[in-house]
Amino acid sequence: MNKSIPMIILGFIICASIFTASGFSTNRIQQPISFDKQKNCLKQGPFDLLYDYDIGATGETGANGNFGAECDGTYLYSTRWASALIHRYNKNGDLVEEFSILGVSGLRDLTYDGTQYMYGGAGGGTIWKMDFITKTLVNTITGSFQARAIAYDTDLDILYVANWGDTVWKIDALSGAAIGVFNLGMTITPSGFAYDPSGPYLWVFDQGSGAVIYQWDLDAGAMTGYTYDVNNDVGSGDGTAGGLWAGFLYEKALFVLGGCLQDSSTGGTDWLFGYELWGYIPSNPYTPSEPSGPTIGTIGVSYTFTGVTTDPQGEDLFYKFNWGDGNYSAWVGPVASGTPQSASYTYNAPGTYTVKVKAKDVNGGESDWSAGHDIAIADAPAPVVEWIKGGLFFVTASVKNAGGVAATNVAYTISLAGGAFIGKETTGTIASLDPGASETIKSKFILGFGATVITVTADTSTKTADGKILLFFIKIK
Repeated sequence: MNKSIPMIILGFIICASIFTASGFSTNRIQQPISFDKQKNCLKQGPFDLLYDYDIGATGETGANGNFGAECDGTYLYSTRWASALIHRYNKNGDLVEEFSILGVSGLRDLTYDGTQYMYGGAGGGTIWKMDFITKTLVNTITGSFQARAIAYDTDLDILYVANWGDTVWKIDALSGAAIGVFNLGMTITPSGFAYDPSGPYLWVFDQGSGAVIYQWDLDAGAMTGYTYDVNNDVGSGDGTAGGLWAGFLYEKALFVLGGCLQDSSTGGTDWLFGYELWGYIPSNPYTPSEPSGPTIGTIGVSYTFTGVTTDPQGEDLFYKFNWGDGNYSAWVGPVASGTPQSASYTYNAPGTYTVKVKAKDVNGGESDWSAGHDIAIADAPAPVVEWIKGGLFFVTASVKNAGGVAATNVAYTISLAGGAFIGKETTGTIASLDPGASETIKSKFILGFGATVITVTADTSTKTADGKILLFFIKIK
């Protein structure tokens, strides 16, 4: 796959006017970059290329004829105009799946309502309302309009549609009724529309000029004079406009204008592209990803978990862990933005616990808690020395597993301090001891005379007893 994701500075403010121009120009307009600490956002010129993904003959789908383009905030989409195929991609441009919706064919441009549904048409008087998750046709809107280019006004619930002409129909997305019409006032052949609430603007992708994007001011009812030629950046420079979309991408930190470019050069391919329009940088660190760490364990053992995130301003970060049992770590750090930080914890009761992590920058700004990472803690084995007995020639003792899981390879020692000439120390291993089970262990042959202290250990358990050795008889007091 041919992919290019330039380094970008995320964002610049929604509250500022982002486009100033006089007259039509297909040259990029760059504004000085500045930082507004109170609004905590960057301002700069639009149309920095974020990505261009090869989805055509030499790319992900292996075929040209892609037209529509849209994003639901999680996935990118393209349509195949001469078939019923719809393609779903992840944000890296990798093809996730190819599917069709019964009753829908020849989709051109697409638009998303910002919550659940996609809309599109094939150039005629039909608009399909579709659910791309369930892959079903939800509703069909018909009328005297023509729907090739399409955009959803998320503020007014209006669909703007057109078909290779400057006439734009306004359709009530909820009732399906045509509620108005306006003309773009210039000879263009729009193939894609996109709604931008910051104006509000209607972005128009013109196939008649190759691949030029125009900006229409919906309140003023006129072109703003701002244009941009996608052939400046994407493909061979000989591309044809397809669908267009606008919306938030990258965790709602950046408002993007994206679309599909059909490269008509020899050996050409189709492309998905995306440009920054505007955005904001939050003051707090981004929410960390789910912490990494073990998924199973036993009580009494220390386990380490790791969290990581970045700070929009690149500030150093502290991390706090929620262990899922009502306890929290202290703030640990600071470490550089993007550097993982770990902390350890020991659980004292069996159960399944959900570990989360949050970040705090050096100025006190905190992120939200991350998604949870589950660890299942089982009861631990607990070998315990129950009793010690004497007798002829030997000392015996009982070792019981008081834990909730089997104990394996339990090392034990029987030692006599004082009185013993032979058999002062015995060592051994119990191969396996089930929960609640006991096993009797025995010392070596013992001879001696006098007082003695008998110590028996099994794993971490220890028990002692005072006794007396009378040649070959060991008496416990």
